[in-house]
Amino acid sequence: MSNKAVNNSPTDNPKNKSSSSSSSCTLKAKNDKSDINYANLKLTTNGTKLKNPGHNYRTLNRLIEKNGAINVKRQVPNRWSWYGRDLFTTIMNAPIRTNVIVFFVAYVISWWIFGFLWWIMGYLRGDFLPQHQLWHHIGNYTPCVQNCDGFWESLLFSIETQTTIGYGVRAVTQKCPEGIFLLQLQTILGYLIDSFALGIFFAKLSQAKYRTKTLTASKRAVVSLRNDVLNLMIRIGDLRRNPICEVQIYGLLYKDTITKEGEILMNEPFLIEFEPSYIHLLTPLVVCHPIDGQSPLHDMTADDLFAKNAELVVIIEGIVESTGQTTQYRTSYKPHEIIFGSYFQNIASRDRYGRLNIDYSRFDQIERLDSAGPYQL
Repeated sequence: MSNKAVNNSPTDNPKNKSSSSSSSCTLKAKNDKSDINYANLKLTTNGTKLKNPGHNYRTLNRLIEKNGAINVKRQVPNRWSWYGRDLFTTIMNAPIRTNVIVFFVAYVISWWIFGFLWWIMGYLRGDFLPQHQLWHHIGNYTPCVQNCDGFWESLLFSIETQTTIGYGVRAVTQKCPEGIFLLQLQTILGYLIDSFALGIFFAKLSQAKYRTKTLTASKRAVVSLRNDVLNLMIRIGDLRRNPICEVQIYGLLYKDTITKEGEILMNEPFLIEFEPSYIHLLTPLVVCHPIDGQSPLHDMTADDLFAKNAELVVIIEGIVESTGQTTQYRTSYKPHEIIFGSYFQNIASRDRYGRLNIDYSRFDQIERLDSAGPYQL
């Protein structure tokens, strides 16, 4: 991978052009005769904008945000008809406030529908006629629902039927078979709504995706030599004392490519394999991708990453120890977040008792390579 040296000077002073060109650095391994040139890139202090002299590359939005959110707009015809075929997943993926509103509306609508049905039943039977109500009070007439004299009493009876296990003064009588059937129908429907609501909220609360809130990856990736091999390196860690199990990490390099036939492929994915790929995050770990002849980054300069709108998506998968569910952590790196000729600071130390201490406050800090190390600038 051939790149020019990184220039971290905050401004482009014309007086310093000669000195900067003469001091253009190459990173060389002691046992490697080939020079590795780093691109002449300059980052602003906030690390979000790139100044690349001689090239005006347009900054495009990410496919994956730093927090793992997918930043892809989908224009699907008849989208809700497709979502309606998988209603459970649609509600599961909705925000919690949407779930509350949906089930609130479902309960209210079911109460009112059955309240109207109870009122219609009593109206057709003549339970609300004045003479029948008078006969009921003197014991000469048995209505379908006792002490139900109108629509509002029918609505209250509907709510009592669906939300309680017993009645007060209102109850279905034995001389109303249609009322017994409607009572069974409303009870079963109420159980279905209850079980669906409890299942949705329990599944949302126990989702393994919340476990990713305590997984972390470095804000920037670095490219430098390690054991005389050029590597792309990322630091990952787990903030909890109980780490996830069977952790697997891999990456996807999305970039624009052109086929031999001239077809333009936007955001074509290429697999990035890290070493080690199966890990146990007892402590933070720097994973490496060797940039060899099999790497998608081979023979790509830093300018190529910008020109091809490259984006490195890193995915960490593992099993939550407490629930046994699989969780997935995602993040991404744009070209200006890939720093050449640097390495991650050591954040591990031991106390006087020999215990390992991890300083997560320096988790994202990196340092430039200097001539005092195993590499020569």
